[in-house]
This record gives sequence, structure tokens and C-alpha cells, in this order.
Amino acid sequence: MDSNLEHEDLLIKLRAKLNEEKIKLWEPPYLNNEDTSNTESLQELASKFSQSLNIDASKILQGLQELQQHSLDRLKDNEKYKETGQATFRVRVTGASERHAEIKITKPLSVTGEELIDSVAESLHVQSCRVKLIHSGKVIKATSSLEEQGVKNGALMMALIMAETPEQLQAEDSRYTEMKTTLEDAMLLSEHVADDDDEDDYMKLEDQSGREVKVPAAERRALLVGLALHERGRAAAAAGDHALALLLLLEADRQFESCGSATLSAVDNWAGLQLDVVWSYVRLRLLRAAPDAAVRLQRAAHRLRQAYGDSCSRVLALKGNAENERVMFCRLHLLQGVVAYHQNRRDDAAAALAQARQHLDALRVDPAALSELVSLGWSAAQARWGLRAGGGAAAAHARLEELRESRRRERAERRERRRLGACADGSAVSGAALRSLLDMGFPRPRSLAALRNANNNVTDAVRLIHDHPEMLESEGERSDAGSSNESLVEPDSALVAELVSMGYEAATARDALARSHNRLDAAVTRLLRHPPQDESENPSTSEESARKRQKKEKKKMKKVREASLARLRAGITGDEEDYLGASLSDEERLLAHYSALL
Repeated sequence: MDSNLEHEDLLIKLRAKLNEEKIKLWEPPYLNNEDTSNTESLQELASKFSQSLNIDASKILQGLQELQQHSLDRLKDNEKYKETGQATFRVRVTGASERHAEIKITKPLSVTGEELIDSVAESLHVQSCRVKLIHSGKVIKATSSLEEQGVKNGALMMALIMAETPEQLQAEDSRYTEMKTTLEDAMLLSEHVADDDDEDDYMKLEDQSGREVKVPAAERRALLVGLALHERGRAAAAAGDHALALLLLLEADRQFESCGSATLSAVDNWAGLQLDVVWSYVRLRLLRAAPDAAVRLQRAAHRLRQAYGDSCSRVLALKGNAENERVMFCRLHLLQGVVAYHQNRRDDAAAALAQARQHLDALRVDPAALSELVSLGWSAAQARWGLRAGGGAAAAHARLEELRESRRRERAERRERRRLGACADGSAVSGAALRSLLDMGFPRPRSLAALRNANNNVTDAVRLIHDHPEMLESEGERSDAGSSNESLVEPDSALVAELVSMGYEAATARDALARSHNRLDAAVTRLLRHPPQDESENPSTSEESARKRQKKEKKKMKKVREASLARLRAGITGDEEDYLGASLSDEERLLAHYSALL
């Protein structure tokens, strides 16, 4: 058993006994008048607890003395704060040597986060830029005061800090650089999504069937950035870098916080994020410094019940099985058991761990069937995902192929919907309605324009084509033919003269009329949307030059976005079923460890 956890287990038991018997170690008879420890009284108490807990009395005495000293320190810190306004913070450090496992820093609450970070860095003899402080699940901001960030006297914080060897120093440098780069890349790609570009749609919100999830535009970017950071955090955790994972996951959580409850209820990723944050706390052994762990698990449990129903009833009704969704509940109950254990709720811990054990047993797969699917080209995670729904290798293979085809079909349909555009009422143009008009012999451009104006009503669309073709010509030609050379016509000289009288150059007027099929209103609309550049030296080439510059800039930005996408993809697994298809070996080991402690 881990010695640190064994000692933590002892302190948990002693705190419970002291609370049960209402014993205050900072008062007589356990404290002398000089505020020094009364060893004789503590030894008697240690002997008493030794019998009831069946633990060596010397270990219990050592634990009681540690708890007593901790209580005395807290009393002194509180008095100091009342007298001087100097608050005391305990900082639990990960990645440092044992002697630096916990340090104490004293500062007024009015100082900025940067000053506290500098003090921690100085105490640990490292550079400030490599210290990240976390309090109640939030990364301490450098520019805001501690009071503004909700920090109080006696707060316990966690510090993620670089180690001392050159190799670890280099790894830590890349850790913070990578987190910053991941955030910037995700922001860049999400901004492009807001442009709704048909050709280069880098980031989308999809459900497990590949259907696009609609969210308010104001929250879309934050949600997309949060999802990208979450995936990158999961990849870091899978690679064993839990410090980087925690930073990425907390930043993802900050992005999610700007979304409304309706948006968060549309995706179950938020529940998974809460579980992943607590998992990082556990792996970094920072659970005591994470008072938000229990709250995060409550959020996850509530969201999972919303998404899947009690006992996965909603999933069972839709799919007939819920084995893959059990992975989420397995992790939830395991982490609930761990947190309950550290809160000394041992009965609750045992019950939660028993539930996690049931899920783990149900999620085991046949190794032979797993190997068979892997030999067919599926990843191990995809194979587990398929097998956990039951039916053996053949059924799992068919299930995976069906999912792949469903996603391919849905994405093809979505691309088609994006090409067809939207109706006047905002609904997507119906492909079936368009095919009906085409079967009647109507040209595609006018059919599209008619359906958009008629909100997919085929009868109204036919009437528009027959009775009001002038309403559809410019829109239809522009939307379907675009600005290709084949769609250009000879400009009408009278219309050119009219546009020139409005102040447009003759060359610009001719180009606009040619692209609008001599529709004056459409030409004016085009000129208003795309005003010509002022190039007095050669006015006949102004629009062409602007078009070339625009094309060059678009090409340049596409390269930047593709580089960002490549960086994100390099850190994120390519298997969509990796999370639900995980082997759960780490969960198995953690379950065994805490079951032994209980």
C-alpha cells in the first residue's frame, strides 16, 4: 500500500474519532498552559484509540501530534489575520520533492495573484512562469487580487510546478507552451466556424450519430473551444501527463462556464469533463486540495441522469442496450467512492466502489473477440466499444460498420443542406422538394430560389416560377452559377450608362451587369456588397485586383488554419470511440487500491 495514502488513511480515522468523542487537541488536558503539547495525555489517548482502531499506538501518537500541531498553527494564523490582515495559505505542490509537499505563504488578500505566484516560486526556487496555482477548481489569475478571486484566509491551494532536472525542465517548458498553443489553435478554428464557410468547416458540433447539434451563435465558439481543450486534455491524461491534462481541462471548464444551461444540457461532454477533472485530481494526489471535487461529481451525476435516464432507461429505449454508457457511470461511481473515502464517509465509499465493481465486471470483453476485430482493422477502443453492446465479434463488426455508415450518410446530407442554403424562415432547403421541381423540368437555379422564397412549399414555388420569374432570376443565377465565366453575359450599354451616372466606373458597371445578367437591381446589390477599390492609376483592374488580394489572403489564412488543425489533431486521438472504449485498466487498479484501504 502507498505510504502516503496509508498515512492519510490514519489521519482520516483519527479526525473521525476526535469528532465523534468531541475531543479538542488544542485545549487542556492535551495542551499545557504554555501552549505546548501534553505528551502524557496524548499517549493515553493514543492507547485508547489503538485498541478501537487496531493500529499501533506509536503511529496513532504521531498522527495525534501532527493533527494537534496543525490545529495550533491554524489558531495562530487566524489571530495573525485578525491583528495584521496578513492571510496564510497552504500550498500543496505536485512534481516537487517530498520536503516541499506542502508550503505556507503569508500575504494580504489585496495582493494580486502574480505576487502570490512569485512567493511560491521563490520558496521552491523555481521561475515564476512555471508555477500554476489552483484554488477551488480555478487557476489563479495573475492580474486580479486574491480577494476578487474568492480566496480567503487559511485557503488550501494546489501548485503545478516544474521539476529540477534539465529533461523535466524542457518537458515543463513544452507543457505550458502546448497549453497556450492549443488554446490559440482552438480559438482560431472556432472563429472560422462562425464564418459558416462551406468549403473549410474545421470544427463542428455533432452527436454520436454524426448529426449536427445546433446551439446559439453567441455560445458556439466557447463551446467549440472548450470541446477542443477537453479532447486535448484527455489525450494528455492518456499519455500520463496529468499536470498538463488538469490545466487544459480547467481551461475547458472556464470556456464551458460562458455557455447557458440549455447549451450544456445539449451535450454530455460537460459531464465527462467534470469526471476528467476529478480524475486528474486523484492521479496527482491533490484531492485534499480540491474542495470542488464533490461538487463536480454531483454535476456529472445530474447531467448523466438527464442524458441517459435513471439506470440508462432512455438509452435502453433507444438502443436496446447501454453497455458503452456504463463506462461513464463506472468512472462516476469509482470517483464518488474515492471522494467519499477522503471525506471519511466509509459506508458511502464502500457502496459507490461496489457499484463501480459491478460496472467493471459487466464491461469486460472476450480477449479472442477483441483480437479478431483488431485483425479486421478496427482499433482496440473501437472493438471494445462494439463488443460491449453484446453479441460477439460478428455483431460488433456489423454495429461498427452501421455506425460508420450512419455518420457518413449524415455528414453527406449535412454538406448537401449547406450547399442548398436556407429558406426565408431560416429552415434548410429540402432536397426532396428540389428534386420534385427538377423532375418537373424547371432549371436548378430558379428552383432553388423559388423554394427559398416559398419556404419549401412546392406548390408556391411552382407559382413563383410561373408568375414572378423576375423575382428569381438574379438570385437563382447568383446562388447556383456564382461568378464563373460561363455565367457572364454581354452588358447592356444603356444600363452601363445608368450605373455610370450613379458614380460607378464604366468597367466596374459592365462587370457587375455581366455577372447579374443585366438585372439592374442585382447589379446595384452586388456593387453595394462588394464596393470597388479606389485604384486611380488603373481603374479598369480595381475589382480584379481586389479579388486577387482577397483570394491570396484566403489562401494564406487557410494555411494558417490547416497548421492549427494539424497541431490539434497531433494531440488528439483519431478514434471517436476511444473514451467509451477505454480498457479501464487504470480504473481497475484504483478500485483495488481503495478497496484495500477500506
